[in-house]
Amino acid sequence: MTATPNRPLPRTSPRWATDVVRTADRDEAQREISEVFSTHTLEVAGPGADLDVALRARRTEDLTIADIRHGTEVVVRPGRLHSYYEINVPLRGHTLSQCGPDEIESGPGRAAVLTPTEESSMRWSADCAQLAVKVSRQVVERTVEGVLGCPPDEAVHFSIGFDLADGPGRNWLRAVMLLRDAVDSDAPDLVLRPLEELVVGQLLAAQPNNFSDRLLRGAARPARPRLLSRVVDVIDADPAAAHTVSDLARVAGTSVRSLQAAFAEHLGLTPMEYLRRVRLSRAHEDLQNAEPGDGLSVADIAFRWGFGHVPRFAAAYRERYGQLPSQTLRD
Repeated sequence: MTATPNRPLPRTSPRWATDVVRTADRDEAQREISEVFSTHTLEVAGPGADLDVALRARRTEDLTIADIRHGTEVVVRPGRLHSYYEINVPLRGHTLSQCGPDEIESGPGRAAVLTPTEESSMRWSADCAQLAVKVSRQVVERTVEGVLGCPPDEAVHFSIGFDLADGPGRNWLRAVMLLRDAVDSDAPDLVLRPLEELVVGQLLAAQPNNFSDRLLRGAARPARPRLLSRVVDVIDADPAAAHTVSDLARVAGTSVRSLQAAFAEHLGLTPMEYLRRVRLSRAHEDLQNAEPGDGLSVADIAFRWGFGHVPRFAAAYRERYGQLPSQTLRD
């Protein structure tokens, strides 16, 4: 059996592409699926003659929703995902998933959530068919930032086992199915964008993670005072500028002490800590999006976002993202 080319199909929404792969060749399957998710190894653990890979993936820069099966028992080893979370929802059969020190067997009604910063692997049963949902780390962190009012100070880590049988988990799965069906029916962006936001927001609300309590408190927090919003807008508009606390206080029309008190009360940060987080977040996006032909170095990106000392930038980046900036640039 030959593979169906990994070619985007026409869509009403120009942001969404659909890839279809059908092959009985292991190397072909590994290469094509790597294009949709990330580089991985595919080991055929069951009868090789039964290998029958079918993939239908709908994807944007931030989200991918894929129906996938292999037809025989396989082991998939993607290692660290780095730039995205993967939620694997068995529709039939089961998988044994490892992510860092955690291991879980999942089946219908119970999914596995793989985090970007840990080594992961999966063993699929021969009859396993899954809905694989890829959510970019950037959109998760932007959503957290939208609730908390500042970029997150660490990576979001979800519990590996995700109960989809009832409650919030079932609501999340319904949102995914609605989005998948809307993409397949060529719905316009007017319909798709709110569903995309719902999928990401429901994931953060439904699945326990290290930001759960802060997100709950942040959602209940009163609106920021105008003086704080003015300063946050100035920083967000140009984080690379040589901002000082005194300059920012003048922007707010208040004293340094009052500005610091407002940041502490509403964001739990000093103005300079907030500025540093925004700079790290922008540098992280540039490192992830850099192409080999760009010729950009870690130092180029560090200087672009206001970091004058590359080793200190690298140390802060590693503390925040769990890897050196040079590793993100390579990946």
